[in-house]
Amino acid sequence: MPILSKAQEVEQRFHQLAQSGSYAEALDLATRESHRFPEHAQKVVYAWRFTMACRLKNKNQALKILKEAIDAGYWYGDLETDPDYDLLKGDVEFENIVNICTERRVRAIADSVPVMMVKRPDSKNATYPLLIALHGSNGNIELNPWESAVSEGWLVALPQSSQIFAPGTFTWNDWDWAQHEVSERFSTLCSEYPIDPKQIVLTGFSLGAGLAAWLVFSGKIMARGLILVNPFLQDPTEIIPFLENINLGGLNVYLVAGQRDQYCLGVAQQLNTILPKYGINCFLDVYSDLDHSFPADFEQKLPQALKFVTMTEDR
Repeated sequence: MPILSKAQEVEQRFHQLAQSGSYAEALDLATRESHRFPEHAQKVVYAWRFTMACRLKNKNQALKILKEAIDAGYWYGDLETDPDYDLLKGDVEFENIVNICTERRVRAIADSVPVMMVKRPDSKNATYPLLIALHGSNGNIELNPWESAVSEGWLVALPQSSQIFAPGTFTWNDWDWAQHEVSERFSTLCSEYPIDPKQIVLTGFSLGAGLAAWLVFSGKIMARGLILVNPFLQDPTEIIPFLENINLGGLNVYLVAGQRDQYCLGVAQQLNTILPKYGINCFLDVYSDLDHSFPADFEQKLPQALKFVTMTEDR
């Protein structure tokens, strides 16, 4: 069983503090323990810090940390849209930083290379059920625990984010970019393969699971079901406006979480409470000894999960 590194422990504790409103403690933790994270992860740690400073209404500290991140070569795509940063809007220095980030984001998107692995079953069918699987943040498509779905007759597509986190690893941190990119890959799949529109399932791990959920709940991709493994969302209640405005009754959601991953377990439990109120059928599978990783028996259980989320009930 994998043992959490000190950096992973800090990350989990940070999110627990932030979610509970303990912003000063979260900021202190991220600042004090930032040295435990590798250089390629410092962009995220900076974001934790200036976000907490904003929530504490400390404008000067937030700008100071943000400027340090920009001077280090990083950029952020949500500074103008995330309400966490409303405190900084109208400040000349902040607007200059936004312009720098916009320029860097445009260059990054222009240089990005879309990659998608597609696994097709041996059987020649008129149409195929489609499983779109999203890797976790700082991951890649080389880890493929969804392989067993292919032998069950599923066309399995693994889009790899074009947001480079570090050599060989990719992230979904730019949320708008991630949604647009996966939606485009979905359109490509539907045009290139005979997909059964009534048998589309999205799955993912960690932030990839959160992205899969967001794409379906927001109506960007119409799916039959979701399989979410240790799902990560900053605030699961943010999906409620979608649920109130889009009829997702009949959607089935299979949730997997570990008791040793308290933050993602909390997200899964919140989803398991919220979704049934809107006619969405849920199953929560909790592993007592699982941390932020895949269960050892996930591939064996995947056919069972697929059967659950594709239960025949009219949408």
